[in-house]
Amino acid sequence: MAFTVTSSGRQLAMAVLLALAVAGAVIRAQAPDPSTWHDIGTLLLVLWIPAVGNLIAFLVRQLPRRAPPPLAFAHGTPFTPHAQAALAVVDLPPGFIASLDPQEARGTVITGRRGYTVRLDRPLAQWLADPGPQPVALEFLLPQVALRELQPDVQVHLLAGTTAIAKGRLTTLAATR
Repeated sequence: MAFTVTSSGRQLAMAVLLALAVAGAVIRAQAPDPSTWHDIGTLLLVLWIPAVGNLIAFLVRQLPRRAPPPLAFAHGTPFTPHAQAALAVVDLPPGFIASLDPQEARGTVITGRRGYTVRLDRPLAQWLADPGPQPVALEFLLPQVALRELQPDVQVHLLAGTTAIAKGRLTTLAATR
């Protein structure tokens, strides 16, 4: 038999727990101190603890949530460079460039254990087709976070999906921090 939890069921359970706790307080106050009834009253009185936990959880759920951070660049927004990087393409798996979407310009810049979603100034497939080290302009999805944490000349890796495609360093960062 399935047991479905509903809001009214939670409210009923909380009311029962609080009523038992009040009954325990009354029993404990009326019973002589070293007695079984006093111990039963103490056990019933402890039932207020999960009720308070439920009340706190209810109040936390009532707090307004902030908007989640964006997960992708807004469609049609103009490219705004936040950094310049000198990157060199690493050895790629056979057929990798052909498997990329010809219009995809997004990637992830990794430095240490931190990753930042970026958009390149041109599509990845076009950028990867040009041989040799190349300067590339990067736009961060969350520039207020990335520019606060990154420094010029930091070593970075560029990923397309989960595949490392380039490595190098950031040469310049936008002045707005």
